[in-house]
Amino acid sequence: MGKFIFTVQGEGRGHLTQAISFTQIAREAGHEVIGYAVGSFQGRKIPSFFLDFIGDTPVLQYESPSIIFGNGKSVQLFKTAAQAFTNFKTFWKSATQLEAFVNELQPDGIVNFYESITGLYKLKSGSKIPTMSVGHQYLLLNKHFESIPEKKIDRMLLNMNTMITSIGSKKLLGLSFRPIDNDAKIEVVPPLLRQQVKSIVPQAGERWLAYLTHFRLSEDIMAWSNANPEVKLDCFWDNPTRKETYHYSDSLTFHPIDAENYLAKMTECAGLISTAGFESVAEAMYLGKPAMMVPVPNHIEQMINAFDGEMSGAGIGATSFDLSIFKNYLPSHVSVKDQYQEWVDKSQSLMAGHLSDLIAQPVYVANFGQNQGTGLSGMLGRRRFRWSR
Repeated sequence: MGKFIFTVQGEGRGHLTQAISFTQIAREAGHEVIGYAVGSFQGRKIPSFFLDFIGDTPVLQYESPSIIFGNGKSVQLFKTAAQAFTNFKTFWKSATQLEAFVNELQPDGIVNFYESITGLYKLKSGSKIPTMSVGHQYLLLNKHFESIPEKKIDRMLLNMNTMITSIGSKKLLGLSFRPIDNDAKIEVVPPLLRQQVKSIVPQAGERWLAYLTHFRLSEDIMAWSNANPEVKLDCFWDNPTRKETYHYSDSLTFHPIDAENYLAKMTECAGLISTAGFESVAEAMYLGKPAMMVPVPNHIEQMINAFDGEMSGAGIGATSFDLSIFKNYLPSHVSVKDQYQEWVDKSQSLMAGHLSDLIAQPVYVANFGQNQGTGLSGMLGRRRFRWSR
């Protein structure tokens, strides 16, 4: 059995929870995760739920690119992209730190959860250690994936970043809400959900649950709640000035991001409002909770997630936090819980197999040349995926 290092993008909680899930799968298959490397922006702390899970396993934290929001509520696209040039020395230093960490631990393989420095490390060092990249973003490079038709420049920049993260990877696994055909580059696998999520017995509650990846979006939630006090809301945010639970009103309570408390609220909520992060939507679908997916303005990845989630039966996409849209949608929601759970439950055997294959034999090495394309051609009209019964 093999020894692995997991490299993880530390922004938000999605990639971190995927790393936890894959660690659980690896351990059950007899493998060992001997180290974690987490990329973060401007020294942000690694969330406690992740540190508690990994325990005494060695962990390296270094500076890594992040999405830049500026002073507003929307993504600053070109400032985000410009980091590659303005902070290149910092990121090169991070790649050097990762190289030293890998050389010290001597893993049999590396699993990369969409962490940009991993690609830079592979380029810098020329390392031959078998590497596998895992994330929903790789699915966008699959020629069978249907994406939004607009925002071509944004999609191009997103795909370029995805290619950078996967430099030197021998396997590219695209996490998907639903079954999609593999192509020559991208193998499609179910979402990686923690055992803790899979073991939940959901309850039918009355309160709505909201998860915001950017705390400034809370202003819209507050405004709607003021006008609709009959709807009870729990909202999780990353507000740096509010480290404790904040009771905004009798109808609206804000909570600091906490994995345990979030899952407890998810268990008994009537539905989820989120900024279309892949992991939050994937968890809601598994528990049979309808979702309203509202991408952060100019956040191309979340826009695609909302489009894809709606087609997959997760709920409804929207362009603003007008929660009346969700209120009107809920009576017509048709759950795909049973079919979706059957798909997700295949991840255990599929991912264990990919992990063993990574270190067992040479396979395809990612090399996106001029003739490779972006995997976003041949887009079709918007339609809902039909789950088999």
